Amino acid sequence: MNKTLLSLCIAGLLSACAFTPDYTPPVTELPTSSVQAAISKQWWLQFNDEALNRLIESALKNNQNLALIQAKVDEARAVLGITSAEQLPRIGLNGSAGSATQSKELGVPAYTNAENYKLVGQVSWELDIWGRVRNLSAAARDDLFATQYNQDAAISSLSAEVAQAYFNLRAFDARLQITENTIKSRQDAYDLRYKRFKGGVTSELDVRQAEVELANAQAARPDVQRSIANAEGALSILTGQSPKALIEGKLERGLAIGYISLPPAIPAELSSDLLLRRPDIAQAEASLRANRARVEAARAAYLPRISLTGLLGVESNQLGNLFNSGARTWSFAGNLAMPLFDNGLTAAQVDQAKARERQATAAYQLAIQNAFAETRTSLTANQVIGNKVSAVQTQVDALNRQLKLATLRYDNGFSSYLEVLDAERNLFDAQIALINTQRDQLNYRVELFKVLGGGWDKTAAAKAQ
Repeated sequence: MNKTLLSLCIAGLLSACAFTPDYTPPVTELPTSSVQAAISKQWWLQFNDEALNRLIESALKNNQNLALIQAKVDEARAVLGITSAEQLPRIGLNGSAGSATQSKELGVPAYTNAENYKLVGQVSWELDIWGRVRNLSAAARDDLFATQYNQDAAISSLSAEVAQAYFNLRAFDARLQITENTIKSRQDAYDLRYKRFKGGVTSELDVRQAEVELANAQAARPDVQRSIANAEGALSILTGQSPKALIEGKLERGLAIGYISLPPAIPAELSSDLLLRRPDIAQAEASLRANRARVEAARAAYLPRISLTGLLGVESNQLGNLFNSGARTWSFAGNLAMPLFDNGLTAAQVDQAKARERQATAAYQLAIQNAFAETRTSLTANQVIGNKVSAVQTQVDALNRQLKLATLRYDNGFSSYLEVLDAERNLFDAQIALINTQRDQLNYRVELFKVLGGGWDKTAAAKAQ
């Protein structure tokens, strides 16, 4: 027993020599700013559209990509359980019973029906002196964090995709409504020109021009209807609808594109800490930590692996004597294994681990660069889109007035019908442009919420874990 205690003490002292990874992230120069902005976790509520809220809720509950990522999180959690279990002693129970007769031809005294009964408890434990098992467990823990951060990033991305798909759908709905209104307006114009032609008031040229414009508007309708069907299909998949609901159901609509509330503007200069809370950056950092731990685990393979095994139980050649005091048996052993020549296998494994660490380092720095580039682009887009919406709205108002004046001039014989046609075409194009610009403004705001982490907080996430 004294020898056992001595072995454990020596192992404890040697454990101070264990390989410990450096978890300090690479130094990255970040911009300085004192401006802070709080992003709500449920940022989509700020658009004040109940239909959008229900669609995102359905997506977060039923989307199959999220279900796939959740399964990966569960797998990573199981792997962590496996590696954590390897740090602790294994205890087992083993029992055996047998009977044998030795051959007389062996040249030794023969015996008949030699029996053996055994019941022992076994303990085995690898002394993790160099930190191999501990580093593998740490790597598995960071892998779990990485998959959880990836899940958070997927939730943020999915919410943004649903919102943008919904806004695209509502834009197509508005475009279809404008197309229908245009068809009706041009049908009325054609009917009027035809009556005037029959009455000898106008020429056939005006009738044919009106007919062409009516046909053009009617030809545009199928394209818009197809776009609506495509948008509905994409949104149905995102929200996890069943095939039956996808074919037979109809997606809920809420506010028209021009009546959806635009969330308040976000400052153009933000604190760097806010950007570093993005889940994709946290995922890259966790992956870097995991790969650094694996490098140290691979390096530990150069040194001896020491394990202890112990056995305590009873053994007897008669079942009735198995639990007598004299039947007790025990053993204690230490095992050492160390590679001397493995054709460069260990060195190659260390090189592999270091290469993966460099990959993780590059991925981490790239994630930060992408985060700031995306945020800068998104902030700029949100700043300028408002001016574009105002300009296009002014254009639509002016063209509405122009069409009324052109129609009035034509009806009174002061201009040709071409002025009316030009005004109608310009107004139709401007109305479509206004819808697209309003949609872009909403989508840009969604994109900004997404690139800022979608309200995700790394500190809160770490506490929850």
